[in-house]
Amino acid sequence: MDTKERNREKKAPPGQRKPARSAAAKTPPQRPKAKRPPAQAEVDYEVYVPDAESQQVRHSSENDGAPSGTRRAPAQRRAAPAKSPSKAPARNKETQYRPYRQANQRKKAQKKKSFRESASRFFSYQNPIVRKFYKEDPAVFGEDASAARREKRAAEAEKKRKRAQQLKTPAVIYTQPVTFNSRRLAIQLTTILAVVLALVLGMSVFFKVEVISVVGANVYSEWTIREQSGINEGDNLLTFGRTKASGQIIANLPYVKSARIGIKLPDTVIIEIEEEAVVYSIQDQDGVWWLINSDGKVVEQTNAQNAKTHTQVLGVTLYQPQPSELGIATEEAPTETDASGEVMPVLVTGAQRLNAALKILQALELNDIVGDAASVDVSQLQDIILWYGTQYQVNLGSINNSKYDIAYKITYMKNAILQMSDYQTGILDVSFTTWPDQIGYTPFG
Repeated sequence: MDTKERNREKKAPPGQRKPARSAAAKTPPQRPKAKRPPAQAEVDYEVYVPDAESQQVRHSSENDGAPSGTRRAPAQRRAAPAKSPSKAPARNKETQYRPYRQANQRKKAQKKKSFRESASRFFSYQNPIVRKFYKEDPAVFGEDASAARREKRAAEAEKKRKRAQQLKTPAVIYTQPVTFNSRRLAIQLTTILAVVLALVLGMSVFFKVEVISVVGANVYSEWTIREQSGINEGDNLLTFGRTKASGQIIANLPYVKSARIGIKLPDTVIIEIEEEAVVYSIQDQDGVWWLINSDGKVVEQTNAQNAKTHTQVLGVTLYQPQPSELGIATEEAPTETDASGEVMPVLVTGAQRLNAALKILQALELNDIVGDAASVDVSQLQDIILWYGTQYQVNLGSINNSKYDIAYKITYMKNAILQMSDYQTGILDVSFTTWPDQIGYTPFG
């Protein structure tokens, strides 16, 4: 007998308590027959709750003449039929324990069912651990896993279809491979070769140079430019070298700054020339005058009389200049002497002097005062002197002034000269050293 049955038996009324079972025979113990009244041996007791008056009358009638500790059944109750003492307790026990046994069986059946459901759920596709490690194992899931995989594949296919429909991508169509046909390949190659030959023949026969036009040439004649370009009548209009022709023009004609070549179907070549607008004069180591541009390119040799008509660069000389090439300054500039007449050592190289002179020439071009500048003297880079015609001597100061560069000084010089009268002459100090942020003017005496 388990604990629950013992508790129920203790709480039951005295007439319905179940006799205790022995551990070996598991049969309820019976009371000794000597202590049980003979008249009540075959009486089946029933439990009822009478009212107070009947209870008092019953107690009084039962206790009259009866021995202490014994009670008799009420007079109105009928005696139960005689039953064998061995079978009555068994039937009574069977009927009393049947509800408890049935409830216990239902609990056991419910526990087994719950265990089976838990085990099936653990080894099914619903378990996240099994789903992670044995997702593709058909032996673990069986029929359910196959159905789940089919549903997953169908969902992925539907997702791809919707995405392709959204992106409007064409469907892939698989066709059967075409067998190699050598005859068809030979026909295609022959057709392509015939088209190429026709194009080449057409270009060589129809597109030939017949007219050469020159635009923008002032210093040189059109015949000279055509001769230096290397383009002749009868050349193929589409295959002649344009880069080579323009390079030959710039290399052989020093006054040409740039040359561009274009074509016009069916037979015309157009050469556009840009010549040097301004040139300057400079001497070489032998005292011969040469013309150069603001980039340092040597244009041609000239005489002293023609050199005076251009802005002269003083204080630096060129070493063996060649037309259409960049000039190279001599390492030693003209000698410098101090107040006592002694020769001073040269501290600045010729390349530095030439670069400073070219910066000043470019600044003059930006301010459009090239023709008015007579000379630029860069003998001393700490005290550069520029002559504006014969009217003004302009002291530009140092070329290495960090606050005021040379282009800034040339602009201030131009503005100051425009504000002065035509009859005024003198010295303009644009070095910004004697008078900071001001231009000094000293008339000639």
